[in-house]
Amino acid sequence: MIRLFASDLDGTLLNEHHECDEKIEKGIQRIIDAGKIFTVATGRGIKMVNLKKAGDISYYICLNGAAVLDPKKQLLHCEPIAKEVLSKIMDVFEDLNLEYVSWNKVYSRIDKESVLRYRKNVWKEAENDSWLDRFLNNIIVNFECLQSKEEILQKDICKINYHFSDDTDTSRLDDFLKRYDDKLVNAPSGDGIYEITKNGVNKASAVSWLADFLNISKEEVAVYGDGGNDIMMLSSFKHSYTPSTGSIEAKEAASQIIGPYEDYSVIEHILNTIEEDKKR
Repeated sequence: MIRLFASDLDGTLLNEHHECDEKIEKGIQRIIDAGKIFTVATGRGIKMVNLKKAGDISYYICLNGAAVLDPKKQLLHCEPIAKEVLSKIMDVFEDLNLEYVSWNKVYSRIDKESVLRYRKNVWKEAENDSWLDRFLNNIIVNFECLQSKEEILQKDICKINYHFSDDTDTSRLDDFLKRYDDKLVNAPSGDGIYEITKNGVNKASAVSWLADFLNISKEEVAVYGDGGNDIMMLSSFKHSYTPSTGSIEAKEAASQIIGPYEDYSVIEHILNTIEEDKKR
């Protein structure tokens, strides 16, 4: 019997507009009403997760597993990057527009206008300009910009994001990550981004931590994901599912492939699982 359901957001639980709509919101409420526990498992920070009213009844695994929060959005568990490694990154890659992410804030060494201009340039081929503008305006409010190295080092930085376009030479960063593979790991959700965390941090380890915290066994956990930062989670649990629209790697890692995410396959699979468990 499944007691804990953990799901990625973009390309998995959310609709094709990357949003939680009424169907998803009500579905999460039904999960909780059935006596089960639901948690998000995302690369996003907590301020970028909006489940509407369902947000008050869900747990949160954020930043690819580097932060775990309760339904009141109180921090339960955090895995920050070591300060000496963080300092080295800021020295070596001072020329890159890296984003330094704590459990509830994003820090940048450039100004807000430059952040927006850089992001728009990276995502210049986005199909929906109005959606992109709305998305960027939503995320920029969580930024603290023009931060010095010393100011950033005072924070517990859990994740480093780097957005890049197809023609960007990323070999320096790749080489650095190879040299520090005992300290850092990159688990991008898709193309065009680095999502760097402390080595050993991933969604699988965070789901396991939360399950232990809630006295739930691994056999009582079901996980859902579609992208590169979901692979470890999908391969670590017996009950793992990916939408048919997921990546090849996700399909290989999951125990079962379900319908396309835009058809609400994830929330429907969770609710069907609950109904099937009632019959046992």
